[in-house]
Amino acid sequence: MTSKNDFFSHIVDGYTFNGESIILGAAKLHNETLTNCFVKIPLKTMNRHGLISGATGTGKTKTLQLLAENLSEKGVPILLMDVKGDLSGLAKPSPGHPKIDERQKAIGLPFNPKYFPIEILSLSKQNGVRLRATVSEFGPVLISRILNLTETQSGIVAVVFKYCDDKQMPLLDLKDFKSVLNYTTNEGRDEFQK
Repeated sequence: MTSKNDFFSHIVDGYTFNGESIILGAAKLHNETLTNCFVKIPLKTMNRHGLISGATGTGKTKTLQLLAENLSEKGVPILLMDVKGDLSGLAKPSPGHPKIDERQKAIGLPFNPKYFPIEILSLSKQNGVRLRATVSEFGPVLISRILNLTETQSGIVAVVFKYCDDKQMPLLDLKDFKSVLNYTTNEGRDEFQK
């Protein structure tokens, strides 16, 4: 069994980098959080792909928020897709909470409530800067996912997009998309099948 001191040294050495880094939290050994035993990510690697996964309530959103806050502090602009609105709290300093104080003390980092500059963009008529994008810009894959289509339906959408591209017919909004679908199943059916 690894001693606490050996584990601590191993983590500190393993997470020591040249250049700036972001602190994600602290290491745990046998369910004990080790104070000042930071788990970090080098800032220069933050342009790589990553995955945050886990069951409900395991801290995915908090991890994403922590990454966003740290990157903002380093002057790195971030674009977050926040469908449920869980991350909008970045705009105001936290009022604090005993659990936050307990966690930060265990980790060994002081808790300084801050707000971060945000600009809320919206695809709908909700509050925020209206983000305008055409159906063509979304493309067949994203539209299919948004509409939660089956594999067969997604294939049809891909063919419709290809047809519109070939005919230089822009799909500006959902009305255009609906019109093309109506055309392909009615008066344009023979042409579309060719």
